[in-house]
Amino acid sequence: MASILICGNTQLFTENALMHLAEEYQVVIAGDISLKTKHKKIIVYHTNPQEEQFRQLYDVYSFQAVYFVSGYADGGEGLFGEVQQLEKVMLECNRSRVDKLIVLSTFESQNYVIQYGKQGEILKKEYSSSRNFGAAQMEEMCRYFMERSKLCCVLLRLPYLADEINDKNFLGQIFHNIYQNEKILFPYHAGDPIEFLSFSDLTALLIQITNETEDESGAYNVSTGYRYTYGELEELLKITDANIKVIYENYPYTADIPEYPVQVRRQYGFIPMDNVMEDVGKFYRVFLREVAGKKGGIGAKLLKLAEKAGKGAYKYIELLVIFAVAELISQYTADSIYFRFVDVRLLYIVIMGTIHGMRMGMLAALLECAVLVRQYALIGIGGTLLFYNVENWIPFVAYLMIGSITGYISNKRTDAIVFQKREYSLLRDKYLFLNDVYHGAVENKGEFKRQILGFQDSFGKIFDAVQKLDTMLPDSIFFEGLKVLENILENHTIAIYTLDSWQKFGRLVVCSNRMLMRLTKSIRIENYQEIYETVKKGQVWRNEDFDPELPMYACGISNDGNVALLITIQEAEVGQYNMHYINIFRILCGLVQTSFLRAVEYERLAEREIYYKDTHIIVPERFRQLVEVQEDMREAGVADYVLLRFQDRNKTLVEEKLNGLIRATDVLGMDDSEKIYLLLVQMNLDNFQIVGRRLEESGLKYNVVDEMG
Repeated sequence: MASILICGNTQLFTENALMHLAEEYQVVIAGDISLKTKHKKIIVYHTNPQEEQFRQLYDVYSFQAVYFVSGYADGGEGLFGEVQQLEKVMLECNRSRVDKLIVLSTFESQNYVIQYGKQGEILKKEYSSSRNFGAAQMEEMCRYFMERSKLCCVLLRLPYLADEINDKNFLGQIFHNIYQNEKILFPYHAGDPIEFLSFSDLTALLIQITNETEDESGAYNVSTGYRYTYGELEELLKITDANIKVIYENYPYTADIPEYPVQVRRQYGFIPMDNVMEDVGKFYRVFLREVAGKKGGIGAKLLKLAEKAGKGAYKYIELLVIFAVAELISQYTADSIYFRFVDVRLLYIVIMGTIHGMRMGMLAALLECAVLVRQYALIGIGGTLLFYNVENWIPFVAYLMIGSITGYISNKRTDAIVFQKREYSLLRDKYLFLNDVYHGAVENKGEFKRQILGFQDSFGKIFDAVQKLDTMLPDSIFFEGLKVLENILENHTIAIYTLDSWQKFGRLVVCSNRMLMRLTKSIRIENYQEIYETVKKGQVWRNEDFDPELPMYACGISNDGNVALLITIQEAEVGQYNMHYINIFRILCGLVQTSFLRAVEYERLAEREIYYKDTHIIVPERFRQLVEVQEDMREAGVADYVLLRFQDRNKTLVEEKLNGLIRATDVLGMDDSEKIYLLLVQMNLDNFQIVGRRLEESGLKYNVVDEMG
């Protein structure tokens, strides 16, 4: 049976959820969690990712999947050193070749407002609270790892969680406050949305993700389709107790979460079944019966105090308690003939020295020596007589000797165990080294095989690339060129910019999916002067200083002495730092250059057929092709656009008003009914506000549309 590991905020998982997972897997838990009932398929280790024991779990078990539960999930405040813990988990998963890492996060990581610059570039994200910012930082670590590791990492953003028995979660905290007549604190406004996901739905989704073998790394919002507001939750809670008091912190809620988890359903077939809000009253009654009714006893309070004292205090408490017991036994059995041959005090010293070592053995011996001095004093033997009479030393010597000998034996045994652990650690390191060597050899074998097959099929790949680039539409060349570069170079951090005639700015026209939100829509050439001077000479620029603000490689495509296109590779793996890779990049850029210049020349010759006379407005057939290409790029996740339809149909008037308001990469066109459109490339509705405001100030009335017609 396959094994899974649950780590992080493990207390969030309820016993019902763990039992459900145990039906499919052997569940290993690394964290502080207490289970009421034992299960042979659920194993708990009280450790965390920062400890050595956690690393050893990966050697003992072969995990199919690892679940990391964020401390921010379900409205939590985060774990201590959470980002560092997640990094440790990721590194161990990567080292041990775990099939999949699933990170459970929260919707609140998306609760921010984007601040845009004058050029529409993203300046920063403003979060409403430190908790939201912390959750976003944790997810940023996930994205960083996704881009640099082959491990499949799935990030799930979850709403609040609920189960039949709610104690440690957000809903359980609300129930605790109601039971204790305390105020209930909600973070947002009464009209803001709230969702609850049942643990039965969550575990079903986790099982589906774990068993899926054809998926890739990604982030998903796990909404339920049952959306309510905090105000409606307050009304439901008042049905259970009319005297509750609810306080709203009124933080701004800006997270844009889809009402139904379409992406998760398409990828994993997930369909949420439970509507938690309908069962809030039932859950509260179960809470009163199963949770509140079993807490608050004296035994529970004493147990909490003992837990706070820590492991170090236990042995001293044990020392004193057993000492008192030994003295009571000695007092009550002093007149018994059977106990004349048994020394209870000596037995006490042996027990403490054997269990806890020399220090505790000597302390026990000193306590008994003090008792012995007192008994001598009671029978009239003073200090002088006790000191000068050597016979009186024998009990003291016996106690101290027994305490030291038993303690020494215990310490020797402990040292032997420590030595064995160190020896095991050394053998483990050797095994890990050999394991890495083996996997490295396997990967090299696969790499050599791929290179051989790639060499034998290189002419076919080049021919296929030439065929895909055989088009007269520049936008289509950008799209197909990006796919060709990603496929042959095996790199998904590629971007293509167009440069204006003054060689001052570069506009992003298309980029790899993972770079779409990271790259700015425009760049200043003066900030990339070294790159510009190199590519202008027809050479490939290399980031030899590994400057994180610059791409790893860049190549230019020139037209009439100016650089018309700039193709960059933002990131590269270690195996891509060689001349062979640079030469392939140069060849592919040459193919893109040939097709692009041919398309530009065609547009120049066919200008009368493409544009209306004396305007820069494209005819319907050509404009429809441009919109279709942009739609294909948006569906592929490599570009974005906004399509506007103007109410005014006067071509000359519209073009005059737009003069100086739009970029060189934006396109004006018409449809068959002579309606005028504006295609804004590499723009979405979030950063359209600036352009929209300029259009309104110029007196142009428009509508945002999804397609022509």
